[in-house]
Amino acid sequence: VCLFKYFVLKNDPQAAYSWTLLGINFLCFVLVSTAYIIVNLYSLRSSSLLAQGPTGNDLRSRNKRLQRKISAIIATDFICWVPFIVVSLCHTLEVFQATSYYSLFSMVILPINSVINP
Repeated sequence: VCLFKYFVLKNDPQAAYSWTLLGINFLCFVLVSTAYIIVNLYSLRSSSLLAQGPTGNDLRSRNKRLQRKISAIIATDFICWVPFIVVSLCHTLEVFQATSYYSLFSMVILPINSVINP
C-alpha cells in the first residue's frame, strides 16, 4: 500500500498538505454518506408506493438488503477513516507519538475499507 505520510508534526513542511488531504477525505466521506442516505430514502419511498401490489414482500426484502449494504458501507468508511484522522490529529498536536500505528492503519485498516467500499 502506498500511503502518503499523514502522521506529521506541527513544524513538518508537509503538515499543510497532509491536513488538506485529510480534510478533503473527510469532506468526501460526508458527501458519500449523504448520497447513500438520500439513495436509501428514495428507495424506501418508492418501494413503499410499489409495495401495495402482489410483489410487495419481494420489494421490502430487496429494500432491506439495500439498507444493510448502505449501512455497512457508511459504517466501514467511518470506522476506518475517522480513527485515522483522529490519530493523525493527536500526533500533530503531540498528544501521543502515533508513528507505531502507521503500519497498522496502512496495511490493515485502510485496505479493509478499500475492499468493502465499492
